[in-house]
Amino acid sequence: MKKTLLPLLCLVSTQAFAGNVIETLTRDMSGKELGRTVFSTESDRSRMDQTGVDDSFSIIFLDDKFLMLDHAERSYMVMDEAMLESMGAQVSEAMKEMEAQLASLPPEQREMVRQMMSGKMGDMGMTRHVPVLEIRKLGSGSWQSYDCTLAEMLEDGVKIQEICAVDFDEVDGSGDVRDAFMRMASLLSKLYEEMPFGGADARNPMEMFGELDGFPVRAVEFENGKPVNETVLESSTEQAIDPDIFGPPSDYARMDPFAR
Repeated sequence: MKKTLLPLLCLVSTQAFAGNVIETLTRDMSGKELGRTVFSTESDRSRMDQTGVDDSFSIIFLDDKFLMLDHAERSYMVMDEAMLESMGAQVSEAMKEMEAQLASLPPEQREMVRQMMSGKMGDMGMTRHVPVLEIRKLGSGSWQSYDCTLAEMLEDGVKIQEICAVDFDEVDGSGDVRDAFMRMASLLSKLYEEMPFGGADARNPMEMFGELDGFPVRAVEFENGKPVNETVLESSTEQAIDPDIFGPPSDYARMDPFAR
């Protein structure tokens, strides 16, 4: 989650008749480039294009759904309330079937199978533990030509990011960012409510950054108390955007996440 918070925050938009293109750069603390992210935004839709050493992908944000594009596979997946409701129903049905099978086992074997299944679910990222995330403001600071609000993000009390945030108007001259920000936060909240395995208990990263009331022009990621990489704002320009980029390419196949 923590590595995607900055890109997720940037999926916001500008005025309806003028798009905005924001580019960020991620590098390690020695200066080696690790990846770039381009955000193309309009009033009711946004697109993030991520390129890196290992892979590249795109996410399109519309009012009621996310489209996740896999360029290597030339495919895309839609994440919306209907998809997550279907996921929850399938998980619930699978759990019922497992409980019915367990009921037919002797108590000792039943407990052993439960422990084995618990381990497998943890490996799949389906553990019920939800990290406690919080934003703590540190005061005023600066980065390059920006005067900013400094803050740190904590995960279960451990610092994972240090952020330099500026007023949205400094990176988006149209001043319409906050409205788009709130629309995305609202959709994420709805999707979290439908996520199985405790998704509803997770904090919405968009709402968290709302506590900053600003755009992060620099975010430093920490591991074991040491900075390991940083994501910085490279450029922000107002320009016309091709409307076709807010949908999947015609030759990309829609992927069914529940297909067997």
